[in-house]
Amino acid sequence: MDVLVSRILESDSHSSQSTDGLLESELTLDVAQKLSTELNTRLRQCKTELKQSLVDNHDTYTAAADEVERAQESITQLLHGVDELQAMFGDEETGIRARVIEAMEKEAQARKQIQDNGVVLEGLRVLESINAELHAMDALVRDARHGEAARAIRAVEATVVGAHALDGTRIRAVLDDRIHLAAINVKDNVLRDLRRLVSFEVADSVATIRVTPLTREHAQPFNASSELAELYSALSTLDAGGDLAKAFSDRFVRDFVSPLLSVAVLADSTMQSTNDTRIFEVSLHREAAGPTSASTVCNILSEALGFVNEYLLRNVSSEEDPLLKPSYMLWADGCASRLATLVVERCVLSCIPTTRRALAEFKDQIDVLVAFEDRLFGELCAEPTSENDGPSADRPVRSRVGQIEDLFARRRCDESLNSVRKLAESSSFSVATMDGHERWTADLVKQMAISSGDGESGGTDAGCQTAPSSLVEGASKLVAGRGLLLFPKCTVSAAIRRLVMTAYGLVNEGARSSLDTAPHVARMFVDTARCVFDVYRALFFALHRAHLTKIPALGWQFFNDCMYAAHHAGIIGDLVALLSETPETRRLPSSFAATTSSEWTATARLYVSIGKTHAASIVRQETEELRRLSTGGSKGADAFASASKDASKAQLAKIANQARLSLTQLARAIRPPAVTPHVFYRTLGCYADAVFGATIDAIASIVDIGADDSQVLSDHCRLTLHSLAQLFLLDASVLESYADIAPSMQQPSTLGGNSGLLGNADAAFEELLNPGDDDIGDDNEGVAGGDGSPASGINSPRRSLPSAMKLANEHCRLANKLAQLADILVISRADILARRRAGLLEDFTVDELVELVRALFTGTMERERDIMELESL
Repeated sequence: MDVLVSRILESDSHSSQSTDGLLESELTLDVAQKLSTELNTRLRQCKTELKQSLVDNHDTYTAAADEVERAQESITQLLHGVDELQAMFGDEETGIRARVIEAMEKEAQARKQIQDNGVVLEGLRVLESINAELHAMDALVRDARHGEAARAIRAVEATVVGAHALDGTRIRAVLDDRIHLAAINVKDNVLRDLRRLVSFEVADSVATIRVTPLTREHAQPFNASSELAELYSALSTLDAGGDLAKAFSDRFVRDFVSPLLSVAVLADSTMQSTNDTRIFEVSLHREAAGPTSASTVCNILSEALGFVNEYLLRNVSSEEDPLLKPSYMLWADGCASRLATLVVERCVLSCIPTTRRALAEFKDQIDVLVAFEDRLFGELCAEPTSENDGPSADRPVRSRVGQIEDLFARRRCDESLNSVRKLAESSSFSVATMDGHERWTADLVKQMAISSGDGESGGTDAGCQTAPSSLVEGASKLVAGRGLLLFPKCTVSAAIRRLVMTAYGLVNEGARSSLDTAPHVARMFVDTARCVFDVYRALFFALHRAHLTKIPALGWQFFNDCMYAAHHAGIIGDLVALLSETPETRRLPSSFAATTSSEWTATARLYVSIGKTHAASIVRQETEELRRLSTGGSKGADAFASASKDASKAQLAKIANQARLSLTQLARAIRPPAVTPHVFYRTLGCYADAVFGATIDAIASIVDIGADDSQVLSDHCRLTLHSLAQLFLLDASVLESYADIAPSMQQPSTLGGNSGLLGNADAAFEELLNPGDDDIGDDNEGVAGGDGSPASGINSPRRSLPSAMKLANEHCRLANKLAQLADILVISRADILARRRAGLLEDFTVDELVELVRALFTGTMERERDIMELESL
């Protein structure tokens, strides 16, 4: 029994200890369940042992039973506590787990807040340091202590970059902007002081460079170079050292060199010194007679560069590279090239001569420009010197040396086109009367080629006194193959003569160019020679069309000019083709032959076309006016209808006189040598036919012509015919010089392939000698030309001169008709029938004769019978 009690107590003690140990440990649901299971197991064991003990010892059992009861009560309490714990753990909102998690989160937030507060405190300490540095930086910027300010900016920038607490914050962006603005202010202040240190001024009479130190005591030596070095050092600290050189180079070129080189003449240069200033001056003459030579320009610019380098770069060297020339502080990359380009524009491009003689003299100045360019690149380039005195860069002068011929060709061609434009725009209309017929020979070509620059109105090669032998040989061969190339004597304008000379001068220059080195130059000259014809044709007629139409004399001179231009354009085209095709005289590329032939052909044809068209318009305009004057309007119609009245006779005499005076004025405008006799006769014939036709129509429109009226009208017809016929008479000396022109021009061309182009020259010649019917008059107006044959008495000078009436009948289609009408008005019906039967009235149609018979004779059976006979003839 004692043993059992002791075991129970021992077991209870052990259980209590286990239970206490379990309770003392972290109590969880799993632990509680395990504890409950273990207690149940031990309880069952205890019951078993108690039962055994009860069997063995009733007293012991009784005590043990009491003890078991107490144990069961403890277990019940323990299980109840387990249930409460399980209930507490199962509530997500108020349970222990939720409270523990919440407590943990608050603890994490508190720790983060402490960390953030530490970062903020660190940032505030950095900002305090940066703010102090910013105030010091701003003070240095305000005081214009550029070097210290630049270093302070770099220091603040390093501090800000190292303050990682400010990364990504708005304060960092504000600080970056403020540092950037301070750097800009320092740059602006440095460049402002640079402008104060060196100033440029170009006035009307003097150009000046002034070097004035920024701060200098009277006792101190003049040392502007040290101040420049300080300015450069400040910008270098900010990684903007190149801005100083760029700003200075731009100002030097823009404010000094460009205005200086725009002045006509640069005189001499001087240097002056005062206590605190160094001055370089150049005297200017803006309205001098001629431009300054290249050597003078180069010397003045060299002295200006030397002045700047002497007072700004003396005793200055690079701290990083002692071999680096100090010019890097002032002269930006490309400055030497810009200066050389300005010199090229002033001394080369704008001074390229337009004559061969002047070109030879001009080439002597190229060496001076090349030497200046070498010195320029040697002094203004910052790289260490080499064999080429500077870096490998474009050399404007050297690049232009090999282009002198091209530049000369372009300038010559531009001047030629400009001179032709001025010729076309001129309203002088000066006349160049030929002494005789112009015979196209090699000597004529040579004379025109070498004298293309004479005169005031714009030739360009007065200094070219020779023509290449190949050009003369080509002209001789062309004459030998073609025969006599002649332009008849007439009045042409001085402008068209100058135009033709300019074209020959350009072809001469093209022939002088080398086929091996400059074939494109030859092409340029030849193309320009053709272009001058096109430019003049387009401009002159457009600008002066009103004058050419209003003043007949100018209009016919323009017709002659067109024929003259077409004549020479055709010949020049053949000459260019010959110089391109024939090996022994080849001076132009062989490709010219195929392309230029059609182009020159088109040019010649356009001149012929515009000349013929304008001549036809003049004739139409004047014939309409003559027809109006010959009818007299409404008063004239009444005068013709009642011709026997005194008032009508006076009116008819007035009409005849007005027509004669108008036609006399028109004849004077075209009387040779204003135009050739052939053009004179054809045109005057058209004018006279206008008067004759109007007179015939006025009389034919009368319904009833009395006997007295018929006599007056007949006299009017004869007066008109004989008074106008006298205008056809020309002096024998005028006609004889044109007598053998047409036969001499009928020789066929022996130059295969070129005769078509010279055909344009022949066409121009034929227009002057024998203009076709379609080009002068209008058949519908009754004023068309004749049959196109040469005028009588012109092709055969030994024949006696024809009478006025014969000339009128030859060149006026209606002269004979008007004479027949004068007879019809006064003869009988029988005579009319007899003349009709004899074929003497063929100029009249049957209807016209019938109407005249009815108007002249009263209506009788005999008149009707005669009319029927007329209709049957």
